[in-house]
Amino acid sequence: MARIILTAPATEMSNHHGKEFLGFGTCSPPTIVPSWFIKMFFYPKIKSKNGVVEQAPYGLRKIEAVLIEEGFDVITVHPYDIEKYIEDAKVVGISVMDPLGFGPVSVTFTSLLGGEASTRIEFINLMKKLIPYKDRIKIIVGGAGAWQLEWDDYWKGFVDCIIIGEGDEVTADIFRRALRGEKLPKVVNTKPVSVEKIPVIKNPSINGLIEVSRGCGRGCKFCSETLKIKRDIPIERIVEEARICVRSSDGIILHAEDVLLYGCKDPRFVPNERAVLNLFRSVKRVTNKVGISHCSLAAVVSKPSIVEGINEILDVGGEINAFGVQTGLETGSSRLMEKYMYGKCLPYHPSEWQDVAEEAFAIMHENNWIPAATLIIGLPDEKEEDVIKTIELVERLRSYRSMIVPLIFIPMEVCALRKERRFTRENLKEVHFELLRICMDHNVYWVEDLFRNYFVGFKSLPIKIGYWIFTKWIKRNWLKKREEVMKYV
Repeated sequence: MARIILTAPATEMSNHHGKEFLGFGTCSPPTIVPSWFIKMFFYPKIKSKNGVVEQAPYGLRKIEAVLIEEGFDVITVHPYDIEKYIEDAKVVGISVMDPLGFGPVSVTFTSLLGGEASTRIEFINLMKKLIPYKDRIKIIVGGAGAWQLEWDDYWKGFVDCIIIGEGDEVTADIFRRALRGEKLPKVVNTKPVSVEKIPVIKNPSINGLIEVSRGCGRGCKFCSETLKIKRDIPIERIVEEARICVRSSDGIILHAEDVLLYGCKDPRFVPNERAVLNLFRSVKRVTNKVGISHCSLAAVVSKPSIVEGINEILDVGGEINAFGVQTGLETGSSRLMEKYMYGKCLPYHPSEWQDVAEEAFAIMHENNWIPAATLIIGLPDEKEEDVIKTIELVERLRSYRSMIVPLIFIPMEVCALRKERRFTRENLKEVHFELLRICMDHNVYWVEDLFRNYFVGFKSLPIKIGYWIFTKWIKRNWLKKREEVMKYV
């Protein structure tokens, strides 16, 4: 048996039916719909053999690769099966995205619907399994949501070490000390590592997710990644990871804060079209199914031919019905854009943001790209006129296929606004509820189209049930009773 176990909460140890963006549903509380439906529709258990998972979160696979290269005896398992391996383990490493439900999506959902986020519920369920073994094992937690444990004295005290930041360089030493039984530092804050120190994964990641760049450089004050210098991963290593991922997945997802900026050296963030299209051509030789995680609206507008080029390479609109991507809409207020996210607009000025956003949505609509766009409610110094500007922007985007999700501002520990006061449900004003209503109207308007395009070819029972709930029951009841619903939330 392995001396080191790696795992993650059940909400993360899932391929979400092969649709990465369904993962956001794991932040839902079991209030409006029961927990069994959230689990069935948003995070079914990933395939495994005796508990050893076929796919795992990408960040966890990176840590696994570091430990394997250092010669450690390590195994990566599903949290529901951890008891099969815990008896002989000395160290348990846990990767977390949103362990205590303090992330923007979870805070927004629970503030409006009540209850606890499923991400928090599953994290606590996992930790409860470790309590009987706490005297003889070391627990090390890392990942994008590790900062949340610093906010909770109980869980901060319970774990042995919290790694905040990129763990590639420090992981081996910490796990080595843990195996020797040494006392570990409670919190380790790391610095960005050079590309040479980032390992190639050894086993498939969830949905074939592959990192093509780290960091962003645009400098948005509410975000951690945008404050880091951008580092591009060499194409040969990306292709190597693609070959590893297709062992267990029929496609891959290229991941970066902005995939369209791969290879970009321009200080005004105009995409390097040649580098991006070369990236897509290279991975297309490995698999015909290629997706991306994020792109910026400004990048789409500044180089619309790059969207057309990607479509031609991947046959979007033909072999691939539609192309989903996450993007940041954030606000319709040029004042807030200039104050907190000036770089997000580049190469344009914040005063042009509404026009840039609409043009980007129009380009994506014409090219069968479906943006899942987030807004921020409650940025520091937000005024009513700022929210009204955002409402006006959402109304301008009504005719473009998309989903728009407003999220409550959270001053994450690793962002430039970490000392600001957290926005809460009690801070919501009438104008905020109007914004929520407008966003819901937009999403309900497009929901059937999104299901037809995003879930084309899916015949599984959970997807069929989800289709009925979202396109029939929720849509019908929202249109009939939306004023009553808004009073409820």
